Amino acid sequence: MTISEIAKLAGVSSAAVSRYLNDGSLSQEKRQRIERVIRETKYRPSEYARTMRTKKSNRIGVLVPQIDSESVPKILSGISERMDQKNYHVLLMNSNLSLEKEIGILETFEQSQVDGLIFVASVLTKRHEKALEHMGVPVVILGQKSEKYPCIYHDDEGAACAMMEELLKSGCRRPAYIGVDRRDKAAGENRYRGACHALEKSGLHMDEVPYRVAAFSAQGGYQAMTEMLADGKRPDGVLCATDMIAAGVLSCLSERGITVPGEMKVAGMGHGAIADLLCPRLTTVHYHYHTSGREAADLLLDLMEKKRRQQESRMLKYKVIRQKTI
Repeated sequence: MTISEIAKLAGVSSAAVSRYLNDGSLSQEKRQRIERVIRETKYRPSEYARTMRTKKSNRIGVLVPQIDSESVPKILSGISERMDQKNYHVLLMNSNLSLEKEIGILETFEQSQVDGLIFVASVLTKRHEKALEHMGVPVVILGQKSEKYPCIYHDDEGAACAMMEELLKSGCRRPAYIGVDRRDKAAGENRYRGACHALEKSGLHMDEVPYRVAAFSAQGGYQAMTEMLADGKRPDGVLCATDMIAAGVLSCLSERGITVPGEMKVAGMGHGAIADLLCPRLTTVHYHYHTSGREAADLLLDLMEKKRRQQESRMLKYKVIRQKTI
């Protein structure tokens, strides 16, 4: 079924059908006739043809670094909430923390006729920026601060500083820190800097306390805690850059009969579901991940409709959740 055939059956011009399909100006009488024919014939317009005609696909791309992380489902829920309201389809891709795969996905999105992109970034390199430049559509970075692109990000430095201060206020005298790769500016570098700032305010320095870099996993936390205990300089409290790392730390301590919070206090960051399932329940920082997804979607929608400036950013707040591990 073609537009010309629909027009003939409805007794109108092809131009009238085209205006109807693109929400153009049309008399009520002609609109009703076209609607009746489309309903009776179960006509479905070609998405490809409409995209070529309107230069708009009603699709946005979303690239995430790790689909099974605790934060990503909450972020995607926020994005979908807004995009569903505006009748946009979300094309989701997962890089599984692979730089090469991320660059390839960005190149794929460039050819997929998306109207915009939300990039949930763990690392933002020159190669990423070059690939993003070639896309030619509005881009919003989520989770990292960017000087080149509109972005929604969290106060990672302030949150890590607040959590280390909580440890110290709870009576911790020999604190430790387990972070992640500092090439990740948000979870790595900024949380490291926040922990350093809190230590310095208490007269300590990161060089003077046990410090390890772990993978984004419970296994990473378990391994890092095992190494700390093997060093012989056992801390009496540890701040972990993520809740999953903290879960691994608690498992390691439990196996060795080290009580929490009696002999060692533990804090995480992120307030994922696991924080409330652990025993004892984990002291952590709550990030507003669902809100960040909504904010990124709103920003992208406004950029696509040219309602906002190209360079705009927002830092979201956090909340300390003090529970049973300190």
